[in-house]
Amino acid sequence: MIVADGTGKFLTQRQRPQLALVEVSIPAEVLLGAGSHPDAVLTINAPGQAVITVPLQRLDVVQADMRQVKVWDWSGEGMDEGDEVAQWFTAYLGTPVRLVRYLGRKEGVSDNIRLDEPTSAVRGIDDKWAVGYETRFSDGYPMLLATEAALADLNSKLAEPLPMNRFRPNLVVSGTEAWAEDSWRRIAIKGQEEAAAPALELVSCKPCSRCKMTTVDQATGTFAGDEPLDSLAEFRSGKLLGWNVAQKSWTHDVFFGWNMVCKAIRCCQRGG
Repeated sequence: MIVADGTGKFLTQRQRPQLALVEVSIPAEVLLGAGSHPDAVLTINAPGQAVITVPLQRLDVVQADMRQVKVWDWSGEGMDEGDEVAQWFTAYLGTPVRLVRYLGRKEGVSDNIRLDEPTSAVRGIDDKWAVGYETRFSDGYPMLLATEAALADLNSKLAEPLPMNRFRPNLVVSGTEAWAEDSWRRIAIKGQEEAAAPALELVSCKPCSRCKMTTVDQATGTFAGDEPLDSLAEFRSGKLLGWNVAQKSWTHDVFFGWNMVCKAIRCCQRGG
């Protein structure tokens, strides 16, 4: 996560839209948890910048340079990734920043994804929506689901269609009716080659209210007008959907996609 140097407050495309152009890659075998890879690195690239790498091997907390950070209302500790990558991002963004790693529980998510002993390095989801789940440094939830049909319906109302990356979902579902996801509460995912394996169970927590980050053109890293927010306000506001009856604060919010958690450990190991 990128944080402001000095305050530790998180920075996103809301403040620095050029973050959309930062490209990162991790070796596939690391994502799949196949064996030990002490020399693996996170590779980072951006326009006008030389490629830089950050070791993925996690330091012991005793050795780590710990830094106080803030994500929305949560404050806690993260591990600073050093001066070299901090200077790289500072040069690219034009403001002093640091790159900070999420540490989470000492034993890691593979041991238990439920939080029964929160620490200063663990960021959990709001208990109002999902009790006992960890979300790391994401905006609020570990996963966001959207459907191609919902995007198609939205695009039918726009002068210029938008790509799905405006909404940055982790999971995109095809072959549904538009907005069918509003009625989904649990989703089971089963691989075709894993007939004997248990299905991954995802749980819908809350609809995702959208902000000005959806107006960032992900291909240029610049703000590009007021869409899709203006059009979503015409048919996907909390008031028009009736969701403000139970949640008054949602009256003027607009919604696209659903925030999800995963009840299976291996889901978090591979894609969390």
